[in-house]
Amino acid sequence: MGPMPAASPLPDPEKIRRTAEQVLRRPDYRLDPQPDSGRTLFELLQRFLRWVLTPFQWLLDALEGLPGWLRWPIALGLVAILILLVCHIGYTIVGAVRGPRQKRGLAAALPRTSRDPAALERQAAEAVSRGDFITAVRLLFASCLLRLELAEKRPCLAGTTNREHLRRHRDSPVFEPLRLFVEIIETRWYGRGICGLEDFEACRAAHARIRDFAQEPLHAHRA
Repeated sequence: MGPMPAASPLPDPEKIRRTAEQVLRRPDYRLDPQPDSGRTLFELLQRFLRWVLTPFQWLLDALEGLPGWLRWPIALGLVAILILLVCHIGYTIVGAVRGPRQKRGLAAALPRTSRDPAALERQAAEAVSRGDFITAVRLLFASCLLRLELAEKRPCLAGTTNREHLRRHRDSPVFEPLRLFVEIIETRWYGRGICGLEDFEACRAAHARIRDFAQEPLHAHRA
């Protein structure tokens, strides 16, 4: 039996480390490869377009068999109806959200060019002469709120709703006449009802009660 060949010396440890690093850098050994951002964005765009065009493709497939001159007008007409329906739904939602904001207090809805309730009462009389009873009622209501505000020496916050005015005076003798104003305004103005002379006369009587009460500061309601 011949002599055993001499074992080759082991490579230098530093060389082994460098070789291992080179091997592990190969794509086959990358456990978390970084995606190609450009290709990924393009794929997302393709998916979005496919999602948008899917209903149209389904519509065209449903109309398959019809002549082209009839197929495309029907498809475009249905698409137009769908767009209008979506716009109508969006408009309805926006209107529902904005509705409560539009029904703010009368003091915020009317231009407050004067701090004189007597000026508002004169404007109400002018509105009555024109047959505009709902405007007259609103002006009298604004006059009532201003008289109460001056009697209490405490200004109302901007944007206070009519119902909040009622809650503020719920323990006051003016609660019932104020409630009459609020109910008529909500049903005739916000509710698009018809305000007649009878409604105005009732509100004028309520206005007189509130005006007389506001002239007695010692008994004015303080919340």
